[in-house]
Amino acid sequence: MSKLRILKTGHGDLTLAEWDKERPETVTVAEAAFAEHLTAGRLAFRLDGPGRSTPIQRFEKTAAEILIVPAIQGG
Repeated sequence: MSKLRILKTGHGDLTLAEWDKERPETVTVAEAAFAEHLTAGRLAFRLDGPGRSTPIQRFEKTAAEILIVPAIQGG
């Protein structure tokens, strides 16, 4: 099962959805959760293994894990 997670600043992370690319109904639910939570000011990454990630802008059903994070702010 693949996972969609969101990083909650100061609160760890929360699993929003899990899907199996061979089960379209689970992909549909995960894709909807991705669209709902990838709002302005957030970034999404496909986690490709230890220390490796790729920024994404659209849901990728072949990803093993996707993490949505708040944008880094500086000043």
